[in-house]
Amino acid sequence: RLISILPMDRNISAWLLPLLLAVGCVALVGNIFHTRSVNKSLVVDIEQATADLQVASDSGKDCTKKLLEKTAEVTAKDQQVATLTANVATLTEQVTQLTAQLATTEKPEEAPKEEKPAEAA
Repeated sequence: RLISILPMDRNISAWLLPLLLAVGCVALVGNIFHTRSVNKSLVVDIEQATADLQVASDSGKDCTKKLLEKTAEVTAKDQQVATLTANVATLTEQVTQLTAQLATTEKPEEAPKEEKPAEAA
């Protein structure tokens, strides 16, 4: 009996090592294909991220350009408002002066008119 067990033992070791090597090779080939597919998906993700970044960069540049244009427009409008406010203040002062001059010129005329009827009576 011992003799029959030993040849079987040698038989197992004779096919066990090639079997383990074959399983290891299959595992490595499977790992290679899995790694390739993961790399392809990562490349697609990187390309998408690069495209999104380019779009965001272009959009940011456009927004900056529009912001500068609007800032220039607002500055011009602020200057116009300041000029118009100064003109309104000047005109208001002139109206006040003219109203005061009108009031002083009307008062002497009204005063003699009131005195004349009193003198005539």
